[in-house]
Amino acid sequence: MPYHDDLLAQAGHLAQLDRTRPKQVNLRRAISAAYYAMFHLLIASAVNNWRIERQRADLSRAFEHKKMKGVCNNLVSRNADLAMVAETFVVLQQNRHRADYDNARVWTRVEVRDHIRSVKDAFAAWGRVRSQPQAQDFLLSLFVPERR
Repeated sequence: MPYHDDLLAQAGHLAQLDRTRPKQVNLRRAISAAYYAMFHLLIASAVNNWRIERQRADLSRAFEHKKMKGVCNNLVSRNADLAMVAETFVVLQQNRHRADYDNARVWTRVEVRDHIRSVKDAFAAWGRVRSQPQAQDFLLSLFVPERR
């Protein structure tokens, strides 16, 4: 099972722990795992296009969270699936920051499950769009510097 699928499964597992009173630590880690599932889905999709397999791990390190968020924020697409993937990435990154750094924020299991569901939906949307030229251009823009 690919790493991004494992992360999404882990998010679901963490959200289900503590049946009667969910611990914030588990809910927060579930949000983080859901975000990293999206992050690694996009990276894996991009680097798997690279012909030389032994270089893929090095290439995957070229991706930066901030750059990827900027590309997703600025995406203009008529393709609803691609737009949804980009929007989900941005929302999850923002919530991952809240979960990791805003200790006053209290998460509910329902909120966390909703975020996990949105990532599952984004995975499905990516599956429908990933081979289209606009999706491939999107992947390239996630790590290539902007042309001036």
